[in-house]
Amino acid sequence: MPPWATTVLGVFLLADLVVVCGALLSLWPVLLDVVRADAAPGATSRWAPFGLGGWALTADTAMLLVVVCSSALGSFVHAATSFATYVGNRRLYASWLWWYLLRAGIGVALAMLVYFLLRGGLFAGSSGPGATNPYGFAGIAGLCGLFSKQATDKLREVCDTLLSTRTDGDRDREDKLARPPADGA
Repeated sequence: MPPWATTVLGVFLLADLVVVCGALLSLWPVLLDVVRADAAPGATSRWAPFGLGGWALTADTAMLLVVVCSSALGSFVHAATSFATYVGNRRLYASWLWWYLLRAGIGVALAMLVYFLLRGGLFAGSSGPGATNPYGFAGIAGLCGLFSKQATDKLREVCDTLLSTRTDGDRDREDKLARPPADGA
């Protein structure tokens, strides 16, 4: 990869870090405000990241945004570690550019799916957003971003186990689409 492209990618990764950490740091007090034990159901708190906008966030929305930011932070750690290693060894190739650009998106998407699974499956009977632990969900989301490959592999194993069948449906259906004889017999 040419030196100018390496520099642009490095600046992009640093900008990613600043944006994600800034958003997370400004969002955290908002989240803690709406999930506190004495917060009214449906309570909102104002969030203006970097002085932009001014959104009224509910506990669910604030928690989801923390999951997004935490997983992006984990993805940054993964991408930046790889970037530093390959640049330091002078083995960064242009073919990996999309890997670096998509790393945060992959981590965020995975963390959101895991969050939905955890909230929907493990906390379905809880008394609302205030019963959740934002530190735990932020940590899980960060780990999903950091270890997105391993998390995806583990989810595949879980789904293979949970959704396994005794027969191979595709093979059993192999001849089901064969054309009937043309003479109508």
